[in-house]
Amino acid sequence: PLRLRQFVIRDRIKLLFRLTAISLLLVLSNIGFSQTVNLGILTSFEAFTASGDITNSGGTVTGDVGSHVGTNIGFSSPLYTGNTYSANAATAQARFDMFRLYIHLNDLFVDFPNALDPINFPAHSPFFGGGEVISPGVYYIFSAANITAQLTLDGGGDPDARFVIKANGALTIDAGAEILLTGGAKSCNVFFLANGSITAAAGAIVKGTLFSRAGAVGLAADCELEGRMLTMGGAITMALGAVSGPPPCT
Repeated sequence: PLRLRQFVIRDRIKLLFRLTAISLLLVLSNIGFSQTVNLGILTSFEAFTASGDITNSGGTVTGDVGSHVGTNIGFSSPLYTGNTYSANAATAQARFDMFRLYIHLNDLFVDFPNALDPINFPAHSPFFGGGEVISPGVYYIFSAANITAQLTLDGGGDPDARFVIKANGALTIDAGAEILLTGGAKSCNVFFLANGSITAAAGAIVKGTLFSRAGAVGLAADCELEGRMLTMGGAITMALGAVSGPPPCT
């Protein structure tokens, strides 16, 4: 009996150590994901594609542009301010950093819908805007998504508030749509992540990074973008009168 009790005590101590280690891993994991993502070399880029052409047809663009497999067309002063890169060490590093960024964003815990509390944090419809105000969090749309009219991202007084809208398909921002930031929200903490193409129609005003996993990213005539354009496999285009520049924050 004494020997049996010793075995039981030993097993309980081992179990306690294992549970403590798991708890520490979970805590550290949550801390890591809550920190600001490191963009690496992409910090200086306004537009980057791992494979595809980048074409500017009369837009005003600020920031570096580059394609690892493709060409940069229409980037000359005075409408363009920055450096262009094509199939070199910079684009190879940018492709790596973009893939790392995608993994980080894609692994974030989804708040809407929240599998642990679907009543208080239900799924959002594929349609955003129309005067809507949304709170910080990670939104997952099971299909293509659409932004229309006015969409307000309210940081609730938190300067580090994070907004990530992930669409399992294309993302379309309608003509004249406008994304507003209030309550301390910043464009550098806003990401639109799509599994398909991302299109901002004429006159749209967008705050945040447009990131396509496998599709084109395009700004139509007279669009304004305060953010970046990134794609892992597609063309990037800017039409006449479009204005594009990186977020004014880190």
